[in-house]
This record gives sequence, structure tokens and C-alpha cells, in this order.
Amino acid sequence: MYTFLNKYGQALAFGIGVLITVIFLAAIFSADDTTRELLLANDKSPEAYDTGIFDFGITISVVLIGLAFLVAIIFGVVQMIDNPKGSLKGIAGLVALVLIMFIGYSMASGEVNDPEIANAITKFETSQEASISPGNLKFISGSIVTALIMLALAVLTLVVFGIRGLFK
Repeated sequence: MYTFLNKYGQALAFGIGVLITVIFLAAIFSADDTTRELLLANDKSPEAYDTGIFDFGITISVVLIGLAFLVAIIFGVVQMIDNPKGSLKGIAGLVALVLIMFIGYSMASGEVNDPEIANAITKFETSQEASISPGNLKFISGSIVTALIMLALAVLTLVVFGIRGLFK
């Protein structure tokens, strides 16, 4: 299997991507004239959201993301079993990421202090008929802090290794 994927994997992935794109575009362009006119008019009425021409694209995207996640987990576990000593760096990185996420979540308050954000939350809750709990706000804030920390670490790493490369 490895040799097959190593030899034909990229061509296979590209071919599947092209096939899915062609099917998706065929579904969009085969829509009836009223649906197409409604979408081209940039109409915000509820009828514009009832169209089903994008369902294939959304569904296949979700399926492919799930498949990629599953394959990544399976290959990661297999790699860890095959080479446990070599996977220590990856495990340490995963532990560091979880630690940064925990720190970000712990720092978040779960309260809204900015009136603009409170207004956006109210708008969202009204339009989606959903509620955002303080736990959700804490998770969102923690995720944003985690993303910012990871971005800062990436920039810092880029700068440090760039400077280090100048002196080599």
C-alpha cells in the first residue's frame, strides 16, 4: 500500500479533487433559472437560503475533512507504534499544545466586557435561535488566546532561525 501511494498518491489525490470539483460545478450550473437568478441577485431573503445546489460541495467537504482526520490519526498511531523513540518530539509538541490551550482556557473569564461583542452575540443568538453560554465564551476566548500564542511562537521561531541562518 505504501509503495502504491508513494508512486500514485499525488496523481490519485489530484484526480479525485478534479472529479469532485467537476461534479460540484455541474451541480451549481445545472440549477434552474429562478435559483440562479435569485443567487446572482444577491438576495438575502429566506428563499435564497433554501437552495440545495451547494449541498454536494458542503457534504463532500465535511466527508473529506473527516476522512483526512481519521487517516491522520490512524497513520499517527501506526507511526508511534512503529517508532516510539522517534515520536517523542511529536508527543512533546502535542503536550505543549494542550498545555498552551489549557493556559488560554484558564485565562479566559467567560464574560463579555465589550458592548460591540455583546451586541454581536445578541444578534447571533437571535438570528440562529441559539444561546452562547459563559463556558462557550471561555472556550472561544481561550482558543483565540491559544491561536495568538501559537502565531507569536511561529513568528519568533521564524525570526530566530532567520537570524541564526545569517551567521551560518
